[in-house]
Amino acid sequence: MKYKTKESLIEMEQKVFDIKDEPMPKGAWWWWFWLFFIDNPKNPKKPLQLMLLWSAKNDKKISCNNQDIKFTPSKDRTALDGVVAAWYYDGENMHHNYILEQCTLNISKNRIATHSHPTTSFTITKNQSTIKIGDEFEITAKPKINNNFTKPIHNSHTYPLNKGYSIIKQNHLNITGKHKNKPIHGTAYFQRIFVNAPVIPWYWGIFHFENNSILAYYNIHLLGSSFKKDITYFDGTKPHEFTDITIKKSKQTPHPTFKISGQNKHEKISFKVSAYSHSSWTFKKKAHKIIPNKLVYNEYPATISGLKLTDKKTGKNITPKDLGNSVGNAEHATGLLL
Repeated sequence: MKYKTKESLIEMEQKVFDIKDEPMPKGAWWWWFWLFFIDNPKNPKKPLQLMLLWSAKNDKKISCNNQDIKFTPSKDRTALDGVVAAWYYDGENMHHNYILEQCTLNISKNRIATHSHPTTSFTITKNQSTIKIGDEFEITAKPKINNNFTKPIHNSHTYPLNKGYSIIKQNHLNITGKHKNKPIHGTAYFQRIFVNAPVIPWYWGIFHFENNSILAYYNIHLLGSSFKKDITYFDGTKPHEFTDITIKKSKQTPHPTFKISGQNKHEKISFKVSAYSHSSWTFKKKAHKIIPNKLVYNEYPATISGLKLTDKKTGKNITPKDLGNSVGNAEHATGLLL
């Protein structure tokens, strides 16, 4: 029988690096994942973006962007054989594989760090996060909005055959820091995922607005069936949640748009996601050493337009006003990774 834990608020410092009791069967995966949305005064409609992650997987071999990565299992959860990876959109150009290096993930009570080239680290102290990439970036991320939707949240699913996942996430943080010794400001999203199941296609997006509104959506799907789908719009005070949703991706080039709509008993919502850059990760492996399978994980720096929230009973459009500019990232994964 499937069960789901209720979302619970947690202390970041106590949970994010605590992996000692999580199982690590064959194929399982850990991800510590950051998205940084950095103000771009030269072109506010195209904010800079940095994606950074640390990952460990219990597989002997996997290919990522045509780079073969071989993992050596370790019983010591303080030193995992893993990978650090990043891409960076500088306001004009996307730097793919900004970092893609196999290395040891050194994990302590409140920190993950690598001796990669460049070195990287992520440290939590009293719910404040500090992220460093060599001499390039030093970023401090702090929560600003005091609401359950923006505080650190944990939830998990377990499926038959002991498959499932666990996620810790924080939907909105404010950031300050330096890039090549020049000051930067913006917002960020963080999640730590443990997954012990086949990785199937999904749509996902997270967007921040100047007035502190937040928009997120998610749709896991396979062979025309959705296993999980929802939209949440946080208006700065309360979340509006929708589970009956549709997502349509255009064939537009060089970057697509996504038209998304949803409804619940009392409201309906619609909006358009317009991508302005693109990076991707292509994973390849052979299941049981003979069955080739592939997952293409696309990430699109993007903005929101045409957001409309309507009260179904009165017909009144309660379209949020004065949202300001939006910034976020839209993901679309295709394929299947067993």
